[in-house]
Amino acid sequence: MKIIISERQQRLIKENSMKDKLINQIKEEGWESTSEMVGGDEVLMKLLKIDSPMDFLHLFDDLDIVQSEEESNWTLFRYEPQQNVMLYGRKEKQVYISYLKIWSFLEKIFGLNNDEIEELIQEWVSEVYDLTGVKILIFGGKYWKGFLRRTI
Repeated sequence: MKIIISERQQRLIKENSMKDKLINQIKEEGWESTSEMVGGDEVLMKLLKIDSPMDFLHLFDDLDIVQSEEESNWTLFRYEPQQNVMLYGRKEKQVYISYLKIWSFLEKIFGLNNDEIEELIQEWVSEVYDLTGVKILIFGGKYWKGFLRRTI
């Protein structure tokens, strides 16, 4: 049986494939290098149909959830080992968000302040990862405290 694909369907398949590649690039390399590759933040947002801060956060709805082998209190959220996007300290009910992968984007692109970002991320982690009543903190970049080792 021969399947016929229209030009419109071919274009949609190509667009979705490109979109998936860009999303993977963001997850691996970060927003900044990906946006430079396509001609800037506005272009990348348009290509990915990101209209709100929550649209951006939903790019990270599929993080792998891993129990830290070194710290029994820590749950790690990541795509690759030693490349954590989010950390959850169960005892303290604290969620640490990567400054470089998430927080800085919300500051730079959407102009959100720390309180707005905390509120937005609380909503997102509650909705997607069922983490309610947590305190949102930052790790990485200018906020690196040093107490969270890269191996966690």
